[in-house]
Amino acid sequence: MIDTLDKLNKKFNNKYDYLQLLDVEYDSDVSQCTITLLYPYFVEDFPAQDKKEITDFYQEFLSLRGTLKVKFKRSFLDEVLIVDEIVEYFKSDKKGLLPYIQRSNISSKQEGDRVNIKLTLNQDVLALIDDFELAMSIKKHIEKNFITTAVVEIFENEEVLPEDIIANDILPQGKKARRYEVKVEKKLVGGDIMPQPEYIGDNKSPKESVILCGFISKINQKTYIQKKGKRAGQERNLYSFNLKDETGSVECVFFCGKTHQKVMDGLEDMFMLLMVGDLKIGLNDKLTYYVRKISMASPIEMQQKEEEIEVEEKYVHKKVASPEIIPKQTQGNLFEVKKEYNEFIMNNNIVVFDLETTGLNPEECEITELGAVKIDHGEIKERFWSFAKPKNPIPYEVEKLTNISNEMVANAPRIEDVVYDFYEWTRGAIISGYNIIGFDMKFLNKVADRIGITFDNEVVDTYVVAKQSSIKVGNYKLGTVVKALGLKLEDAHRAYNDAHATAEVLMEFNKIN
Repeated sequence: MIDTLDKLNKKFNNKYDYLQLLDVEYDSDVSQCTITLLYPYFVEDFPAQDKKEITDFYQEFLSLRGTLKVKFKRSFLDEVLIVDEIVEYFKSDKKGLLPYIQRSNISSKQEGDRVNIKLTLNQDVLALIDDFELAMSIKKHIEKNFITTAVVEIFENEEVLPEDIIANDILPQGKKARRYEVKVEKKLVGGDIMPQPEYIGDNKSPKESVILCGFISKINQKTYIQKKGKRAGQERNLYSFNLKDETGSVECVFFCGKTHQKVMDGLEDMFMLLMVGDLKIGLNDKLTYYVRKISMASPIEMQQKEEEIEVEEKYVHKKVASPEIIPKQTQGNLFEVKKEYNEFIMNNNIVVFDLETTGLNPEECEITELGAVKIDHGEIKERFWSFAKPKNPIPYEVEKLTNISNEMVANAPRIEDVVYDFYEWTRGAIISGYNIIGFDMKFLNKVADRIGITFDNEVVDTYVVAKQSSIKVGNYKLGTVVKALGLKLEDAHRAYNDAHATAEVLMEFNKIN
């Protein structure tokens, strides 16, 4: 596709040399190719004639048998959008660091065509990563998704990782915000604002750099003399008003300098405004929106589309996998000194499991293998294993990592049946695994929700147990911990092998010395 942009610019004498390719999708079901092109934030509007010219070029150049759709997306360099994209980067590409990343660790500042990004991390986390590689990876990701030059700096912060890590500490925080589109009519205060606000009703707690939009009312203006800071002794204006959309309302505050006083005085009730600001607990102990940027906006008229009615098919279980007894490898020895374990191991049934998947995102990727063992009062006595056939092919990179090929899962059962059988086997047991709270449980619960079951077992993450221990390791990967404990892990990245090794790790950490 890069070649096609070169061809495009050669044909039109570099008229479109500012365009950047964002995405190419092909829907084989309807034989439609969709190309998404980025254009810079400083281009106010992309002329319809130019859009047609580019679309005609691609139609002719690609000679597609199906239909072609070319989308044009403006590359807003809004700090909220940049930070959102960095968070998404960690969710998809750097999942292991996600537990230690909050939005407050990330800042973005635009300087002309350049974006300066600063990321702060705890010193223990920095010691485990290549910060230069991480900075370059974020830079490439941002420059791919925006028309900009990104400068990424990583610093050490003063945060201290807690001594006692509990399960909730390693859960990713929050969900991706719901957004909708509006049209920007005129900038009033500050620079560009991404025209994709969040719903007011979705924001019920303090949050930095939030884009909101709605109709204003109850505008009130106060004048005061600033007592502290660089502007001490100067007269300033404070405007307060209510902002409301279809989901809720919020009180707003804007500290206004002389430059924007005329603009603010011109506002009237029921004006539709798009704004950027911080949600904080105000002096009235209510959630208050402290505004920094303001633009006039209008709703986008959406063409009504016929909704496809999906008929939900009721799940009917078919048994496909059963646990097996693990035979003892050696005969009993009267002189053998048996390991002794604490009450946690001796008084419980613990199922230790592991998954192999087609990728890292549970919303898009699928389970290809489930393997588990059961620790029964101090002994690993049973095992559970099955492949599962994904709906989409296994990516080459994943196949290379796990040694699970598409041919191996071609005749495997559907994952819904495997998970249901696993669910029945785990009743009454504690569930464990390695980093399962941050990864495996998400995939497992996604399938469970689909078939109407709930894994309400107590969950003990062996990754957390390892981090709470006194073991001295360079990192807390399963293979590293296994080696440090003098155990073995053969054929890593296969579900059953990883599950068995994790069970041994869990038992070792609960051994009575």
